Amino acid sequence: MSTDASSSSELHLTQLLGGFTLSSICALLPRPILMTGLFRDWMTRHFASADYIEDASLRRLVWQPGEQTAILIEAIHRWRPALTELRPAVLVKRNAYSNVRLGIGDRRQGPPADKYGDPHYTTFWVGSHTLFCLGGTGAEAELLSTEVQRELTEFGPVVSRSINLMRYQVMEIGQVQQVEEATQNYVVPVSVGYAYEQRWVIRQQAPRLKRVSLSMLLEC
Repeated sequence: MSTDASSSSELHLTQLLGGFTLSSICALLPRPILMTGLFRDWMTRHFASADYIEDASLRRLVWQPGEQTAILIEAIHRWRPALTELRPAVLVKRNAYSNVRLGIGDRRQGPPADKYGDPHYTTFWVGSHTLFCLGGTGAEAELLSTEVQRELTEFGPVVSRSINLMRYQVMEIGQVQQVEEATQNYVVPVSVGYAYEQRWVIRQQAPRLKRVSLSMLLEC
């Protein structure tokens, strides 16, 4: 998509993940597979129209559902190497997630409980995804990775704000390499890092223990 078309870009981004709006994704986090789906759908919508593609040499790579698409965009666990022998591709891969503890026992800082006495908890999850940009030549893979990087960088603040990410950054464009599984394919990885907060409340479903019976202790 073009950064000049602000109205169309808002519509483009709020249609991520089919019928979901970006703000509705917040309630489903943290779910790594959902982030994989978000990046995949983001890329399919960017390449769905030549008008969205900045690099004129890539405007022939219009994505469409099915095997007749000019560019394959898929999660890496659904990748079939035979398909990328015939066309460029963007493969989305989730990397490891790590937990960042914010307080003792993940207890929320400040008031330890609400008016009902239920404790609140919060923690940070830090993760990343890599989008592997494959092309028939090293130059094509380089151009495709730049197109993907610019899309992720320029519209990243919109996505980050919409789904309440604590951090979002396109971290690296890797070096071009030849794909081992293919005879005439090259790949350039584009890595995106992010962090989000997970919050929860533990609510008591039964009265709290007010006293301990001595006979009960003896029986134990």
